[in-house]
Amino acid sequence: MSAQTVPPEQWVGAPIPSASTLSRSAVMADYIATAPGEASTPQEFRVGPPDAQPGGLSRAEAVADLNLWLRSGLGQSAYRDDFDPARGHYRTQLAMYQRLRHGPEFTAEVARIQGAGRFATIAQGAATPADE
Repeated sequence: MSAQTVPPEQWVGAPIPSASTLSRSAVMADYIATAPGEASTPQEFRVGPPDAQPGGLSRAEAVADLNLWLRSGLGQSAYRDDFDPARGHYRTQLAMYQRLRHGPEFTAEVARIQGAGRFATIAQGAATPADE
């Protein structure tokens, strides 16, 4: 008895060519043309609020939001190992943040940051949130 040798093409079919007939720029152009359509999911398949549009907030508004987040204490508690969103302490901090964010404090913080001009950076705002 002897073993019969079978060519690899008969095991799995013809080999798949590894070289493309398209150029790299053609592949990138096709990808860029189709990427935005693939990135958006139809609303009926989404859960939660819609994504924010680019440019939805100004830089001053984003820094003000960060400062109010830090002032409410959420910056210290949200990333801890023992974080529990059901705890009363977290809910109190979240309520404070929402009150600050939707109250006159947010407008005042935006005005303070805009008044500081180009020197109002996130790092300065994070070091002393809202100048408490």
